[in-house]
Amino acid sequence: MEVTCRCGWTTRGSKSEVISGIQQHARSEHSRELSAAEVRAIWRTVHDGPAALRKSGS
Repeated sequence: MEVTCRCGWTTRGSKSEVISGIQQHARSEHSRELSAAEVRAIWRTVHDGPAALRKSGS
């Protein structure tokens, strides 16, 4: 799974990694709490290699 924040930050990994990663990012960078359902509504499935968590942007 993958989610890209409006600020350009991207996280990719398993469903649980993506939920945790974007929730932590939203909390620390945007002072916002996201529910797991909100994350599921914006993630996309990716099929290019092994799951890896990465950060780009701020």
